[in-house]
Amino acid sequence: MLTSAHQPHTGPSAQVSTAASASLAQVWAAFVPIDLAQVFPRGSGPIPAVVGTRDQTGPWDVVGSARQVHLADGTSVREEILASDPSDGAAPSGGRARFAYRVDGFTGPLAALTDAAFGEWTFVETAPGRTEITWRYTFVPRSSLMAAPLSVIIALFWRTYMRRGIENVRRLAEAG
Repeated sequence: MLTSAHQPHTGPSAQVSTAASASLAQVWAAFVPIDLAQVFPRGSGPIPAVVGTRDQTGPWDVVGSARQVHLADGTSVREEILASDPSDGAAPSGGRARFAYRVDGFTGPLAALTDAAFGEWTFVETAPGRTEITWRYTFVPRSSLMAAPLSVIIALFWRTYMRRGIENVRRLAEAG
């Protein structure tokens, strides 16, 4: 979990999980440098596809690294890594890995509804060559009035976006 300094106390959230027929090391090796345009090539309702990232400030498994994510509708968001275990190019150990990040700087329609969002991916090797992947995402509403519209967007569109994304991560990890 995110530490209390990073995790919002309340806010609409969603969680999805899948199992990959791949070792934790394989999944992590595919996940850390992953091209978001391959994970999110399609949008879901008003949530656009990812077309690329730019201006990355460091390796994508080092706390504090950040980048701009560019979306198909011309908008963007900023991502910053809050936690990565392992980090700095190390391989996972102990059968677990974790990656957490903050998204802010929304320039699209979600900017009216949210100040930030927090994502967390966890990876657990449940058997040799099998890894459980879980992705949790929590939005921080801009005000208490924005929690309900955010919940509707999550229910109607964001959860579908997440399901597609996590399945693309699984597929890419299995392909090695």
